[in-house]
Amino acid sequence: MKIGFIGCGKIAQILIGYFVESGIVDSDQIICSDLDQGALEKAATKYGINVCVSNSEVFDKAEIVFLAIKPQSFREAVSDCADRINEKHILVSIMAGVTSDTIKSILNAPVIRVMPNIPCQVGQMAAGYSVCDDVPGIYEMFVKQLLNCAGVAIKVQESELDAVTGVSGSGPAFVAYLIKGFIDTGISLGLESENAKALALQTFIGTAKLLRETELSPEELITMVSSPNGTTVAGREVLENSDVNSVIAGTIKRATERSQELSK
Repeated sequence: MKIGFIGCGKIAQILIGYFVESGIVDSDQIICSDLDQGALEKAATKYGINVCVSNSEVFDKAEIVFLAIKPQSFREAVSDCADRINEKHILVSIMAGVTSDTIKSILNAPVIRVMPNIPCQVGQMAAGYSVCDDVPGIYEMFVKQLLNCAGVAIKVQESELDAVTGVSGSGPAFVAYLIKGFIDTGISLGLESENAKALALQTFIGTAKLLRETELSPEELITMVSSPNGTTVAGREVLENSDVNSVIAGTIKRATERSQELSK
């Protein structure tokens, strides 16, 4: 299948890189358009893909078309593309807040919506995706295979994508904020800054890896580390007597609400 990209920004180029690196598609199966000639030249040189300046040409040459443009630019970007749509086209949108109904009202084709996140840069993307009923199963499986090249892709209902935005789309910023707190506190307690950073990062990485690979629940891991009258229990007394749970919940809920607001 030929794969097209309308938009060749940072996320698009990262995805293209993983698609090609995986061997699932050859570079000459990908065509990309963008108003930014510099971005196109960079992608063509780095990945060997085909590029063009016309968005409509992407639809002429590709069956699966990724919409990787800013939401506010969508209508203008595809204004001359509607008559290029045929029964073979599948649209994969990574535009935040633009519903499949809105996309279909302009480009009459089946839609898969994807909410990626920034760890795709290192192949650790946590993406939620939704699939319209008219997307053929073979296309859905192929797109999921492509997305999994850059991390993990989880199928959800479209109505759940705002929550995905709050948990994993915005989540890296919230986790980074927590990591910063670990680093800053370690430094304040006398650790060298590089050591504090290395220890904090590896603690978060190791904890996530342990939970994923052993299938321990967070509660089970907490109990495992908490020796009676030990250091962890002493620290937990402060943590669990604070309003940290409500702060985390409020943070994610507000990001989710903002996603809902933007979609309107």
